[in-house]
Amino acid sequence: VSTMPLYLSGMVETLKLLGISLFFGLLVALPLGLMRVSKRPWVNFPAWLYTYVIRGTPMLVQLFLIYYGLAQFEVVRESFMWPLLSSATFCACLAFAINTSAYTAEIIAGSLKA
Repeated sequence: VSTMPLYLSGMVETLKLLGISLFFGLLVALPLGLMRVSKRPWVNFPAWLYTYVIRGTPMLVQLFLIYYGLAQFEVVRESFMWPLLSSATFCACLAFAINTSAYTAEIIAGSLKA
């Protein structure tokens, strides 16, 4: 009973991550899905490559690359984005949104091709 507030705060944080990631993932997925059904190779190929690479790597690897990998570059640490990129919550939202966008783009493209 004494740990219930911790569980509730964790649930709220999880729901925030979910909502933000789904929103931004869908914003990116809609144009990507439309690009995937294009008959022009210069439009289709970048979207295909993005979905192929993102869907082909585990999300945990993507999380590690964003959170730990970007910090290895001094240019990133000195940029205006560093306060955001040093936040674990922002990096998690970014990784989840990127992953969601790739999978959702394929769903959208498949539904448009059907």
